[in-house]
Amino acid sequence: RASNRASNRASNRASRSRTNPTTPLIYNAFATSASSRSSLYILPPSHNLHPSPSPPLPISTSPTYLSYLHRLFSSLTLFLRKSLRLSRILLALSPVPLLVAVSHFTGNEGLKGFTVSYITNSFESLGPCFVKLGQWMSTRRDIFGESICLGLGRLQGAGKDHGWNWTRKIIQEEWKGRNVGMVINENTEVVGSGCVAQVYKCRKDDGSYAAVKIIHPNIKSSIYLDLLVLEDFAGGFDRMPEWTGVQYFALPEAVREFKGIMEGQIDMKKEADNLKRFREQFKDHSKSVVFPKPDDSLTTHNILVEAYESGSPISSHFGSSSSEKKALARPLITAFLRMVFTHSFIHCDLHPGNVLVKDDGRLVILDAGIVSELEEGDKKNLRDLFRAVVFNKGEEAGRMIVDRAKRERCEDKEMFAREIGKIVSEFHEQRSIGLTLGAVKIGSLLSRVLDLCRTHRVLLEPAMANVVLSTIVLEGVGRTLDPDLNLFKAAMPFLVGV
Repeated sequence: RASNRASNRASNRASRSRTNPTTPLIYNAFATSASSRSSLYILPPSHNLHPSPSPPLPISTSPTYLSYLHRLFSSLTLFLRKSLRLSRILLALSPVPLLVAVSHFTGNEGLKGFTVSYITNSFESLGPCFVKLGQWMSTRRDIFGESICLGLGRLQGAGKDHGWNWTRKIIQEEWKGRNVGMVINENTEVVGSGCVAQVYKCRKDDGSYAAVKIIHPNIKSSIYLDLLVLEDFAGGFDRMPEWTGVQYFALPEAVREFKGIMEGQIDMKKEADNLKRFREQFKDHSKSVVFPKPDDSLTTHNILVEAYESGSPISSHFGSSSSEKKALARPLITAFLRMVFTHSFIHCDLHPGNVLVKDDGRLVILDAGIVSELEEGDKKNLRDLFRAVVFNKGEEAGRMIVDRAKRERCEDKEMFAREIGKIVSEFHEQRSIGLTLGAVKIGSLLSRVLDLCRTHRVLLEPAMANVVLSTIVLEGVGRTLDPDLNLFKAAMPFLVGV
């Protein structure tokens, strides 16, 4: 037995030598070193002079284990937060489906008004993400009814001021004590506050003024949580059986579109990039329309610094003299047409509060956080659609809308085309008295188009819907300023190249 054990030990040593060729070299080195003190052998630091298995790290300090615990804790925390938030949302909005159904089938105007008011107040109570969601919904009249969209439009001015302590915290973190060349303190004037950010008017060292836009506290974490809940909600509905018809609304795509809008709203650098792009596109038209110049050196993801443009809201000029109002209408309408047909990069928040009038009569366009860029397919559809309308081919335009819609459940395409044809014919009947803003109610005609899309279940592309809504908003402002402005003449320079 002793002989066998010795044989086995020798065999194991030989095996180790074959699998690890450095082992005999190590032992030979020690043997040589021990027998001859005149030779010095230096072993690589990776070799252990006394090989022995290292004891495992305690499980509580293992990096892999701690990382696993961290991920598990984060997942559970997020699940709990989403569950609590979903419960809050469902509690606030659960009566809405019943209210909408009852008001629709009964036709009771009082109940319809109450339903719209309840939806609007509920969205406002759920915080900034739902305020912005309501604003976005108010632009999609092809999906939601006119009364709901008009009610949700009231959310456009929603916003509360935040305290100086938060502003001081943000500027200390973002600017890290730099000399920024301006004064901003608790006495600095707050000139505006929306549901996402607050704007200060700050005096610079050179005597000029800057507008400093500071994001509201905890806004990003709140919005991202709501977006996660909306994504889960939309995904769940989209997986329902097809007979329910829910897939027509393309809820996951709608949430992705809304998410893109929100990411542009809460990232001040994106808004600065949009301003720079508009300034470049309108550099040859700065005598009529200007955009504030952003300061890249001070702008961060949470702070936007731009040149302060003084002026009065364009709505304050609605009661001015006729000549003064007419001087404001044409550059505003022309600027919008240039965005759509020349640059395909559109400011999608052109309500009167975002348009100022300077003392020299120039228009200032603010708040470039919400934009829409037409892709090649969108531009082709818009070009073909306008051609059909200009040449009074309404039914052709109607078929085009249905055929090129990515989502549609139109049961009678010919009826839809005939209805669109009637609207276009009415538009052209006005040419005998002039296609002026006072004679032709463009907003009313476009609203009827959107109502037809909703009735016949034809879903417009988001970019097209944004163009239509911006046209409706601007048409109302333009008609108030100059009812004699001829839309056909104003649009013709842009349509010639179409």
